[in-house]
Formats: sequence, structure tokens, C-alpha cells
Amino acid sequence: MKKTEELREKLRGRLFLSSMMNVTDGSFCAERSEGCAMVQIGAYLAEPPAYGKFSSVLPSERRRCIQFLAEECRKAKGQSEVYVCLNLATPKLEWGLEAAEAFKEAGGDLVELNVHGAYERYLKLGLLRAMVLPENRANLIRWLKAFSRLDIPLIVKFRMGVVPDYPSILEEIADLDIFAVHFNVRDDATKRPDFKFVEEIREKYPFFLLVSGYVRSADDARRLFSVGADMVGIAEPMIKEPRFIAKIARQLGF
Repeated sequence: MKKTEELREKLRGRLFLSSMMNVTDGSFCAERSEGCAMVQIGAYLAEPPAYGKFSSVLPSERRRCIQFLAEECRKAKGQSEVYVCLNLATPKLEWGLEAAEAFKEAGGDLVELNVHGAYERYLKLGLLRAMVLPENRANLIRWLKAFSRLDIPLIVKFRMGVVPDYPSILEEIADLDIFAVHFNVRDDATKRPDFKFVEEIREKYPFFLLVSGYVRSADDARRLFSVGADMVGIAEPMIKEPRFIAKIARQLGF
């Protein structure tokens, strides 16, 4: 518990590079790590039978998987001392748990369970953002209980707007040993973060709160911190502008 609180204190009020599937590998993260307290590699998929058939699938053999993830961590930390988080999706709980344990053994710092993405193969199975739907929610809670028992800090990533009753989900997981909750709060209508949503979540729940989505300026980040975000993530602008987070960090006085 003490180590967990110490980690939260090191990350609180800082920026992070949010995951993008088929983009944020170790090398990409290293080149864009300036100004970050944490970078997220992945989304990587724990699906051993699909290794070599689909992109972003982790090696099927445990030793090779650990070696791969260790190299990703080494690359991600190549230019600065950042914490490395694995954004992970899987069609089977046991495969996900094995991948999380491999990441821990590889030197990784945190695991983020992807309950956010729109990868069609997994959505059809009721996974990723479909896990918050009422018919899949019992499965979500079962998975979070299992992941929370692992010896690596767990972040769960949700997508704002998929269901209207996220408060009921957060109430159900409030007693689990979850390190943080991450919400993508992009409002596609306004092309801005949904600041009100962040404020409402913060008012009701004490979770360590990560937010990302349409953060395009230091003012956006500053406002998200002011309404209760503990960390602010940036993703898409980093593709074209590798020093985007570094620029925002300087403007915020980091």
C-alpha cells in the first residue's frame, strides 16, 4: 500500500503519453517521452493462437513474451526515466493475466486493462468498450477482481459515453485494489475534452483519475487538472508533433 501511494504521488499532476493501437510501441514512446511521467505501450493483445496472424498480438510462448516486453520497456525508457504502462486487451481472462504477469517480470510498471477500444474482433465477443454494457458487466467485474489481485498496479480504461451509468460501475469496483481509473473524455461534437464529466466523476469518487481525449493545449490540461484529473494524457497530436507533450509540460511549468 505504501509503494502504491508513493507511485501515485510521483504521477499526480503530471502528463502521460496515452496508448494508440499499432502506434505506441517502445521506440515511438521513447522518441516522445520528454515531459511525460508515464508512457503507455500498446494496445497489445494477449491471444496466443493469433500470434503471427494479426498485428499487435504478443508472442505466444511465455519466455519470448517476456523478452519482447522487456525490450519494449528498455526502448521506452531509452531517453528518459518514465514509468511504462502496458495497455492490454485480450479475449480470455487467463491469457490477460498471464500477459500482465509477464509484463511485471519484464520490468513493466503498470498494466491498463482496455475497456475502451473498438477492435471489431473483440467487440463481437462483448469485450473492450462493450464490457460496460449491462449484459457484459458481470464479466467485467469478474475480470477486474482477478486483475486487481496481481502484483502490478492496475489501471482500467473506459470510454466516456458508451453507457450513461458509469457511476454504478464505479460503485461496484470501489472496493477493489485498482490503482487508477482512466477515462477517454473526448467529446466528438465539440472536439474538446468533456470537462463537466471529469468534474462530476471527481466529485463522487476518490479514484486516482487519469483522463485523455482531445487535449490540444496547456489550457486544456490546466483545466482538466483544476476539475479533478490526477493525470492528463495526450495521444494523437504526438503522431505529427513528437515534442507536443514536452511543449505542454514547459507551458505548465513542469
